[in-house]
Amino acid sequence: MERVLRIWACALFAGAVPCAAQLPIDISVEYATFMYDEAESIVEIYLAVGAADLSYAVRDTSFVAAVPATLGLWRATDASLEGTPEEAVWYHAEDLEFVADDTAAIAEGWYHVRQLRITVPPGEYELRVAAVAATGQEVEVRRDMIVPAYATIESCAISDITLATRIEKSGDRNDPFFKNGLAISPNANQLYGQGMDRLWYYAEAYDTQCAASDAGQYTLFVFVSRANAPMPDGVLQRRRARTARPVDVLVGSFSLSELGSGSYFLRMVMLNEANEAVVEQSRKFFVFNPTVAAQVTTVAAAPTFETSEYATMPDDELERALEHVAVIANDTEKGRMRRIRDPDERRRFLMNFWQVRDPNPNTPANEYREEFYTLLGYANERYSTANEEGWRSDRGRTIIKYGQPSSIEPRLYEADTKPHEIWNYNSIAGEGKAVFIFADLNGFGIYELIHSTVTGERKLANWQVELRSTRF
Repeated sequence: MERVLRIWACALFAGAVPCAAQLPIDISVEYATFMYDEAESIVEIYLAVGAADLSYAVRDTSFVAAVPATLGLWRATDASLEGTPEEAVWYHAEDLEFVADDTAAIAEGWYHVRQLRITVPPGEYELRVAAVAATGQEVEVRRDMIVPAYATIESCAISDITLATRIEKSGDRNDPFFKNGLAISPNANQLYGQGMDRLWYYAEAYDTQCAASDAGQYTLFVFVSRANAPMPDGVLQRRRARTARPVDVLVGSFSLSELGSGSYFLRMVMLNEANEAVVEQSRKFFVFNPTVAAQVTTVAAAPTFETSEYATMPDDELERALEHVAVIANDTEKGRMRRIRDPDERRRFLMNFWQVRDPNPNTPANEYREEFYTLLGYANERYSTANEEGWRSDRGRTIIKYGQPSSIEPRLYEADTKPHEIWNYNSIAGEGKAVFIFADLNGFGIYELIHSTVTGERKLANWQVELRSTRF
C-alpha cells in the first residue's frame, strides 16, 4: 500500500516528493536536527529502502540484502548562515545490510528503515545519499539541510519534528531507534493513508521558561492544517499546559483516517500566558485516502461570468481584490492587470485568475482561494500596524505567498545586533529549503525583508554585517 501512496504523491506533488518508486532502488531520505552543545547540533538521518527492490542472499537461517551506500554532508552552494564550514563535515560509506526471515513474504510497499545519528557544527548543508542497486546502477538523493545553533539561541526554540509510524516506551539503549526512553520508528516517506493512518510525532522544546507563566507553565498547541493554511483542520488539534523546563520532550499522535487525500502540515506552537505565539515549528506530510476523498467530492456546474459573484462586484471591492492577488500573480498576470482598463474585463480577469488555480473545479468551493484569504486574514491579524495593513508588510506578503514558515527564530535582544527574525521553510515549490531574514532596521518595529535564498526575493550577501551596524 505504501508504494501506491508514493506513486500517487509523485504524480500529484511533482517536485515535492522524490519519486524513488520509478528508480531501481526505492529510497527515501529525511532528517531532523536537535540540540547537542554550543559547538555542534545533532542530526538524525532517516532512510527508507523498498524491501521488494533488493536482491537477497542466504545467510544462516535468514536472507540478507547488502546495498553499497555513501552518505555525506557538504557545505550548501548558497550557504549564508554564519559559521557554515567550507568543506564536507561528514562522510560515511558502508554496505547497508537488511535482513528478512522469508523473502516470499516481502510485499510491494514494505520498507527497511535505517537511522544514523551524528553531530555537526550549525550551518547550511547539502545532504547527499547514494546507493548502488543490484544492477549496478547508482541512485542519488540530495536534500538541502539547515542545522540551527540551538544551544546559543537566546530564546525559546523547538527542534525539527520527526514524523513516525510508531512510538513506544523502551528501555533498550542498544536499539538504534532508542531516544529518551522511547523507540521511535521514523517515516522517511512522510506518506500516510490507508493501512497507515496514525501519525506519530516527536520533537524537543528548549528553554521553555521564556514562555512560562508565574506558575511555571507554558502552553503547547499542536495541530494539523491543510498545506498553506495556518488554522487547524477540524478536530486534529491539541492544546496542553506543560511545565517549563530547559528541555521538554514532545510526543503524541493523531488519527488521519478522516482526512481526504492531499498535503498537510503538522504544526507546533509554543504559547505564553497571553496566548501569544513565542516560537513555531512544522513538518509537511501527505495523505492518500481515496475513500474519504470520494465521499466528499461533489460535482458542480461551472459558473458563467454573468452568473458569478464577479459580475456584480462593486468597483472598490474589485480594485482591492486585484491588489490582493498581485501578491501571488506571475509577471504575465501582473502585466495584464496593468493593461486592462475596462471594469468588466478586469472582473473577468479576476474570475479566471482564481479558476485556473482551483484544485478541484468539480466542487462549489475554491479551496486555493479560501486558503489565500485565510492567510491574508492571518497576516492582517498578526502584522497590522497603525499605518499599514498586515498583508502589505514584508512578513505578511511572505506568509501569503509561501505559506507559514516551518520555524521562526525571534532574535530580538541580542547584544549589538538589531532585532530580527529568521524564518525557515522546509519546502517551497521549485526552491526546496529556504530562509528569510526580517529586521527592524530603524527601531520603529517595522520588520523589513533584508535577505532570502528564494529566487526573485531580495538577497544581501552580508546581511549579518547589516544587523551588527550601529543599533539605532
